[in-house]
Amino acid sequence: MRVELLGPLRVRDEDGNDPAVPAGRQRALLARLALDAGRTVSAAALIDALWPHEPPANAAGALHTQLSRLRRALGGDAIASGPGGYRLTADTDADEFERLAARAEAASRDGSTAAAREHAEAALALWRGTDLAGLDGYDFADAALVRLAARRDAVAALLLDARLRLDGADAVLADLAARHAADPLNESDAARYVRALAAAGRRAQALAVYTAVRDALADELGVDPAPVLAEAHLDVLRGVASDAPAASDGGRAEPVTPEPAPTDRLPQPLAACIGRETELADLERLLASNRLVTLTGPGGTGKTRLAVETAHRLAAAGTAVHMVELAPVADPDRLPEIVIDALGLGESVLSRRRRDEPADRLVEALRNRELVLAVDNCEHLIEAAAALLARLLSGVPGLRVLATSREPLGITGETVFDLRPLPLPDPDDTPEAQRSHAAVRLFEERARQSDPGFTVDADNAGLVVQVCTALDGLPLAIELAAARLRGMSLDDLATRLDDRFALLGRGPRTAAPRQRTLRAVVDWSWDLLDPESRLVLARMSVFNGTADLDAACEVCSTDADRITDLVDKSLVQRLPGGRYRLLETVREYAAARLAEAGETAGRYERHALHYAALAEAAEPHLMRAEQIAWLDRLSADHGNLTAAVYRMIAAGNAVVAHRAVSPLAWYFWMRGHRREGQELVQRVRAMPGEVSPLMRAKSALAGTWGMWSGWLDPAEVDADFAEAQALAERHGLFEAEPLLRMLPLIRALLAEDEATLRSIAAVAETEREIWVRGIGLLFISDFSHRAGRTEQSRAENAEALAIFERLGERFGLVVTLQGIAAERMADGDYPGARGLLERAMAAEAEFGADVADSVIAEHLWRLDAEHGDDPAAVLDRMRAVRGRAERIGNAENVIAARTSAAICLRRLGRLAEAREELLAAETGLPEFLDFSEVSVQLYRQLAAVAHEIGDPDLEVRAAGMVNGSNWPFSS
Repeated sequence: MRVELLGPLRVRDEDGNDPAVPAGRQRALLARLALDAGRTVSAAALIDALWPHEPPANAAGALHTQLSRLRRALGGDAIASGPGGYRLTADTDADEFERLAARAEAASRDGSTAAAREHAEAALALWRGTDLAGLDGYDFADAALVRLAARRDAVAALLLDARLRLDGADAVLADLAARHAADPLNESDAARYVRALAAAGRRAQALAVYTAVRDALADELGVDPAPVLAEAHLDVLRGVASDAPAASDGGRAEPVTPEPAPTDRLPQPLAACIGRETELADLERLLASNRLVTLTGPGGTGKTRLAVETAHRLAAAGTAVHMVELAPVADPDRLPEIVIDALGLGESVLSRRRRDEPADRLVEALRNRELVLAVDNCEHLIEAAAALLARLLSGVPGLRVLATSREPLGITGETVFDLRPLPLPDPDDTPEAQRSHAAVRLFEERARQSDPGFTVDADNAGLVVQVCTALDGLPLAIELAAARLRGMSLDDLATRLDDRFALLGRGPRTAAPRQRTLRAVVDWSWDLLDPESRLVLARMSVFNGTADLDAACEVCSTDADRITDLVDKSLVQRLPGGRYRLLETVREYAAARLAEAGETAGRYERHALHYAALAEAAEPHLMRAEQIAWLDRLSADHGNLTAAVYRMIAAGNAVVAHRAVSPLAWYFWMRGHRREGQELVQRVRAMPGEVSPLMRAKSALAGTWGMWSGWLDPAEVDADFAEAQALAERHGLFEAEPLLRMLPLIRALLAEDEATLRSIAAVAETEREIWVRGIGLLFISDFSHRAGRTEQSRAENAEALAIFERLGERFGLVVTLQGIAAERMADGDYPGARGLLERAMAAEAEFGADVADSVIAEHLWRLDAEHGDDPAAVLDRMRAVRGRAERIGNAENVIAARTSAAICLRRLGRLAEAREELLAAETGLPEFLDFSEVSVQLYRQLAAVAHEIGDPDLEVRAAGMVNGSNWPFSS
């Protein structure tokens, strides 16, 4: 992901999409994090940035809300949290600008002028307009804008210095004049301007500029010119003209021979230009004798590819060549700025001009240069492109232009080179002769990229010729057809081609060529389909990611034959695992067709109902031995499951939204989507509308797993559970859904009501309720343990273990083994405890979790810290573990690692360091500590260290935190 600040704030993900970030504080929050991308920004700094004058009463909560919304917009991995605050993991154009600016400055200091210009041009090309646009009123943005603008101006000045050295004074006079006019008292710019005027033979004008600046300095500021300007004046008087900038010490640099302009900004072709050898030679000859050559021809003939190859050949021969791509441009008024950017002149260099038209500025900037401009895709801006190029050619004698367009520009002096399709072989030729033709060679070369074993031979040469002929020898069409050999045989391809493939060359002039070409490809494929297949393809667009065959058939109201037929036509991809998907280009096209058919809302609901049914079918299996297989099934459809809920929220369909999200509680918990699941459930629960009591009660239970990590207030959870429990009791829901007995069970735990806990566990004895009984026994065993009833506690843990082993349910097994391991540790059986914990970790690993982030791993760290043979070695390991946890943003692992490190320090007699380690870890604790196990472990150690160090106040505080915890599992 990339965040771009050098212009209107925007985000680009790795697929080139632009995730929407709402205006206001979320954009401000993103900008503040992006200004320190890769570095941790404290919560206090973020609050100050978002609410600089009057923060809300609960500023921390308000910040958390903004962060949660921003994470949803960007994706969960974009913002990492750690003990010190929050960190944006994305790249930014501002950081890239700083890196390029630093390289330019270093190259300038080293005397590498060409490299300095290259890096400066690349840095300035990143700017898309006013930086941080849209963040008016935020103090941090104003400060950053000033800093970035100053940095940008420094790089622009450095670029002018480099151009002055390489291209001579005439090439930069216009830009220097513009900068001087915008800031007449900038003495460095004035010195550059004076020297350049003198070097261009305009000595009198140079002296006049100096005199005007000297007088203005005296009148307005009461000062004499700085040494840099005074030295430039003296050089002019002595007749020492230099086209190089003054050195930093006031000395003069000698003129140097201009270096060739860098050409590595040309597009790099990914494949050979096959079959156009003659045309390449012809184009080079034409450009040698004509100032404007326009490469015309229908879409798909390869005009762009030929122009790029020609540009590279000219550059290799020492010609300065720049490529201008017009495909993305929709506004003809922007053409001069587009050319300015492509030439690397940059707005920062020319922005000091106030009145000149962009085209006039461009002419002045190029007037004394010799270069070739390759302007690609002029057809959708034909009049504006023709007018601008005519203006440039008349005003810049050293300019030559190679343009590509589907029609001539109509400029006087234009030479039109009509690029035709590739010549086709005679069907009666021998296979050897056919294979030598350009069209067949192109097909074979591209086909090998799809099938490395493909070869044109005597058996298939006739079919290849047939395909190339049906495609009229258009290179783009041949390449796309060859790529289809990934999913069909050559015979199938040949039988599916007809003259409608000509649609590849048509499209609206106002659309960008790339969009037009892609749409033409899909249009052609679409027109090959019968009406029913078109409808199925449109309906396939509702899937978010991949889908299995059953889902595709159900949601699209079709059968397997229709889906596989779309695979044969390369419109639907079948993945190795047997699932299906659309390429994103096809999906967008199909979604538009679905909207045209008026089916979008109905298919969204059908999609949501299908995945709600899948979640409901999976739910009972998530607490049995088959839970891993079902978790895998749900994971494969994670995108569909969440999209179903979000779409129903957007549609206001509370019934289907509740159905879709309520059964997913255990999935979200065990597969690590806890924050996402919690927030999704909360949004569903807030929806208005009539929903069945069962769904209301289940959704209350589904969104509360964050309580066990300190993310939710237990008091609010208890209030929600009380409402849900009342619904369950009033409507007799406990029999229909035994899992709802967790509502009174957890409420009794919150109230520390042992009697109610035991009564609930006692009645939960049927096969459908036995999982609830197992969890209840774990809660009860902790009460027995605290009351000193050791044997009873162990018996309750043993019964819980038997239940979960019989069910094959890993979560209950993991927690129970954790409690029994604590019993072994109390008996001094550390090897036995380690064996149980390793067994628990193995069970947890079956969920697909990273064992390095495991809660059980934290227990093993403490075991090694307390009872290992080498506490110093364990301490080093905990430092490394903490570093990793901080890098990935696992706050709980950070606290656990620091707690274990403190145990090692305590064993080593370094009590003061142990106390500081624990106090530092305390700052990262979650907001609600009632059910935070890492908090219990931290305060246990802090109480012990405080006792040994003789700090009674700290000991009392830490012990109080331990006693006030409701953590229900013996550990």
